[in-house]
Amino acid sequence: MCSYNAFAGRWRFDTLVSRDIVLRAIFVEGLILGITLALIFGHAAWLGWYKSLYNARLGAARESLTKLLDASETSTEKREEMIRRSVEALGKLPAQLQIGIFKSLARNLCGQQKKTVGDLAMRAGLLALADRGLLSHRWWRRLHAARLLTVLDGGPAVIPQLLNDTNPHVRAQAAEWAGEHPRPELIRALLKLLNDPAKICRFTAQNSLLKMGHVAVPYLSQYLLQKSSPAFAAALEVALGLAEPRFLSAALRLCRDFSPTARAMAARLIGQIGGKEGAAALVELLRDSEAQVRAEAARSLGKLGEWTSAPALANALADPAWDVRRAAGLALRSFGSPGVLLLRQSLNHEDKFACDMSRQILEIPTSALVRDMS
Repeated sequence: MCSYNAFAGRWRFDTLVSRDIVLRAIFVEGLILGITLALIFGHAAWLGWYKSLYNARLGAARESLTKLLDASETSTEKREEMIRRSVEALGKLPAQLQIGIFKSLARNLCGQQKKTVGDLAMRAGLLALADRGLLSHRWWRRLHAARLLTVLDGGPAVIPQLLNDTNPHVRAQAAEWAGEHPRPELIRALLKLLNDPAKICRFTAQNSLLKMGHVAVPYLSQYLLQKSSPAFAAALEVALGLAEPRFLSAALRLCRDFSPTARAMAARLIGQIGGKEGAAALVELLRDSEAQVRAEAARSLGKLGEWTSAPALANALADPAWDVRRAAGLALRSFGSPGVLLLRQSLNHEDKFACDMSRQILEIPTSALVRDMS
């Protein structure tokens, strides 16, 4: 009986302790919920007050800037007065709202109008603020500063240094900025970024090089003529986008590269830039050890329309790889009558795969050929 009473007392004590813990947990959760709701509603109230406070000033600043950008034929004195009023209107706004105005404007401007916006940003002190941000120890501040300077076309003395920044997002933003400034040292820096460990940096560097266009071709061609590198695939993608005849020497060299991917992309590049020497190299690649290279060579020969390569393509109809046989058959069909003749002769080929592929290619309707060859 005593032991039972002791157990019952212990049970009641444990129950009370558990209930106390649960009540405390509920109280803490309720307190956290209350604080969270207070912060949410407080922030909403502050945001509403902030907008109401600066809405009129924001509208006045935008109106002043719009009038300035539209006044293209005003006198110098009147223009200077409009600039002064715009700077004065901007000065009544916090820096973040000023930045928002300039970003929304500069994205849709070019030429003299974008230069005017940049001049206003300098007079308003935003360029100096951004230059200081580039020197920050915090990467997100450097990133925001670089984005602003990219929009306003500023920072020529500082942003190039960010191409070697420790943060990949900052490097990528610097690469985007470099795309608008096709200088030799920046082109070389972008080529180095093609081997960056971060994908965002590689993709941005490719996009900037493509944006530079023919200016980047000599440097990219020289880069491709160097020894093999893991970055060759990224560089070849840029070369494919530009498709300049000046890449032929590099493409011919890469046809002998140890990497199957490099050889296949080189074959594709030759298919875009052409040339008798390139066509001969593609015929050689039809005997490559890798199927992807042979298939790309056959497709490129079809694009070039080199009918002298027809016998080599006819032999490729018996290739062990289906992709190669199909690419060779489509290339022959694109040659017109000479190719069709070879396809019909291959219907009696001793290799059953060559016969089957020839029949499939000949049965394709003419209207569907463009889609199949793409």
